[in-house]
Amino acid sequence: MTDEEAARAHRLVPGQVCYLQMPAVDAARAAAFYEAVFGWQTEHPYQDFESPGLIGQWVPGRPPAPDAGPMIWIHVADLDQTLEQVTRHGGEVTDPPSPDGPDRTLATILDPEGNPIGLASHSSPR
Repeated sequence: MTDEEAARAHRLVPGQVCYLQMPAVDAARAAAFYEAVFGWQTEHPYQDFESPGLIGQWVPGRPPAPDAGPMIWIHVADLDQTLEQVTRHGGEVTDPPSPDGPDRTLATILDPEGNPIGLASHSSPR
């Protein structure tokens, strides 16, 4: 375990999501999408990734489940810009932006591997 990995492990709190396996038939395509759209860091040629506060890997043996199971929601600063990046890099917008309360807007996408992903943009309270 590297010093950085040890430091990350010490910051974890009980109940915190700490690892994510994302289905991906084409891990290189998945890595390129998440790097371009969300700025995630990927170890090449490995299937591991790091997003803010979370590490994980793309796994070929797990099929996407568009209509079942948990769904990950990713905070984005500019929802319109992010949705443009999603379609530019092979994803699909499945539910366009809609307000969810006074300070949050939500949208859902499918990544190029077919995984449903929620996007949430938060504005400052008025």
